[in-house]
Amino acid sequence: MPTRKYSDSLLDRAAAMRDEGHSYTAISQRLGISYGAVYWHCLRLGADSPRAQRSREHAPGPRVVSRGNHQVRRFTEDEDRRLLAMELDGETVSAIARALGRKPNSITGRLMTLARREARRELKG
Repeated sequence: MPTRKYSDSLLDRAAAMRDEGHSYTAISQRLGISYGAVYWHCLRLGADSPRAQRSREHAPGPRVVSRGNHQVRRFTEDEDRRLLAMELDGETVSAIARALGRKPNSITGRLMTLARREARRELKG
């Protein structure tokens, strides 16, 4: 069995720092975890900065944004509806990705984001 690169306690610390409002960069530097790993594990664990928690569902602005050295196409409301319907129908992440013209990791991340938003709405009641 492969050894995990980061312990649960380290990832919990990263998530707690994100919930407190620390940037991914600050967490990465303080804990010695790559920026990408901090981003992914915070997403996976549902950790958001307070500012991000207040942001709108579908932010206005350009549909394609730059992240580092690559372009990222934001999800539309229609894509969100389609991917949630396909997931509910039992489609695989790969099948959803092919149907939407996206990478499987993008679909996995978006499903986690939508689940986190739904959980937040339920907490607000």
